[in-house]
Amino acid sequence: MSTYEEDSSCCIEDAKAIFNRYAEAHKDFQAPQSHIDIETESDETTKVHMEVQHNGIQYCFESIKEKDIDDVYHYLNSQPLVRKKYGDGNTLSLAATTARVNTLVSRFRNKNSPLHLYSGFIVSDAQTETFLGMVNLGSGPEPGTSEMARLNRSECWSHPPDVVSTYAIMDSNIMNRKAYSGIGTVEACTLLQYAARLKQEGYKVNYHPLTAVVATARVDNEGSWKSNAKAGMILCDVDVFSSYGSHLRYQLRKNM
Repeated sequence: MSTYEEDSSCCIEDAKAIFNRYAEAHKDFQAPQSHIDIETESDETTKVHMEVQHNGIQYCFESIKEKDIDDVYHYLNSQPLVRKKYGDGNTLSLAATTARVNTLVSRFRNKNSPLHLYSGFIVSDAQTETFLGMVNLGSGPEPGTSEMARLNRSECWSHPPDVVSTYAIMDSNIMNRKAYSGIGTVEACTLLQYAARLKQEGYKVNYHPLTAVVATARVDNEGSWKSNAKAGMILCDVDVFSSYGSHLRYQLRKNM
């Protein structure tokens, strides 16, 4: 074994140990319970509304709409800081953001979509209606699995960066940067509870019964993997995904 391989192996084992210690220390975490409302309207459009309270904040999850494109682009996809540890780390153009949002919107309109999951939500403060982030359950890497994805504006992070984008200064809805500590945990718990509800009601993923929700998180993105661990996801592996760059990532799973 080369020195590089030895170093890589040590990094992987260290990462596994760090995750498992954290998960063990938080195994008794009481997940916030979400209220989930799924309605199908006369035009067969499905609307999903979820509310959950955590650390004194009432969060609202609403099925995504075309009107959300500007917020998703402005606060999330155009921000290098927000996108840095997500996917391949690149920002998205307004055109790409529009296409992505429209894809998510279509899931709530087409009950014959092969995904068969009504998913793609805007997360906001239920009291102030402040835009906080976007979450989604999509197709997973294996039949019957769904992959969790989450993006939040940087001011909402439990440990906000010292430097934030100019929009944070110009935003008329000034936020207490510590007020939304724990938002990632809220999102992970809510999506897992929503997935359990979909499974109970017989929804499928690409024509397969829903068996598990999976997620990946960069080892150096503590906010992401720690929130997933507190929500009850377990560690399957630590690896590098070539399409996402050279960073080690946790592969996480929660069986349904």
